[in-house]
Amino acid sequence: MTAGAVVITAADGSLAGLAERLRDARVPVRERPLLRFAPPATWAALDDALRHLDEVVALAVTSPRAGRAVAARHEVLRGRGEAGPLDRVTVWAAGGASAATLRHLVPGVRLPDGARASKQGAAARLARAMLAAGVAGPVLFPCGDLRRDELPRLLREAGVEVREVRCYRTELASEADARAVAGAGEIVVVTSPSVAHLLSRACDGGPRPRLLAIGPSTADAARGHGWEPAAVAARADVDAVLEGLHALLAVH
Repeated sequence: MTAGAVVITAADGSLAGLAERLRDARVPVRERPLLRFAPPATWAALDDALRHLDEVVALAVTSPRAGRAVAARHEVLRGRGEAGPLDRVTVWAAGGASAATLRHLVPGVRLPDGARASKQGAAARLARAMLAAGVAGPVLFPCGDLRRDELPRLLREAGVEVREVRCYRTELASEADARAVAGAGEIVVVTSPSVAHLLSRACDGGPRPRLLAIGPSTADAARGHGWEPAAVAARADVDAVLEGLHALLAVH
């Protein structure tokens, strides 16, 4: 294990600028993605949902990746004259980065109040905000094949119909790769519950580096395997992650 080294396991394109800012601060850093994202095998399901937006009252987006997929496919369909009326649907986003992917299509994207300070997971916070606003459904929920179930579960428990549609695939690295990553540094930055599960399985019974988990859902996934994060960044942005890393490095 390299003393003081920070290993970033985020997918390429995520947490852009984090590695550079760590290097500027003379912190050893290694970028070792443990997951990648790919398009779905077919866009048919998402395209069909976007053609029939008049059948839903709201669109819920919990990640920038899902937002970009919706925006790209809506523009393709609009070019063919097939897109549904996105401006007649209330669009909700879990955070500012997700909202930004859709604002060129829908200026009035709604966000939960107090998103930066809340300790809830982003999806749960969004679901509760939608329920508080009286969203009755149906709700279109574009998501990946690996995702937490807080938003659809909370909405369905309240009697709201949720229509899930896959808009990207998550491809995880092998456990052997995860073990190698865990040994590559002293602090490992983990951005998602799926990677927390992968690392926990890979390091079961072996040495575990200090973990900086991004978001409460990722932290809970690690705790479920008996791996208490050394720090939890409240948000998936570079400033929040740097704040957590600087605190960990200061007590090294």
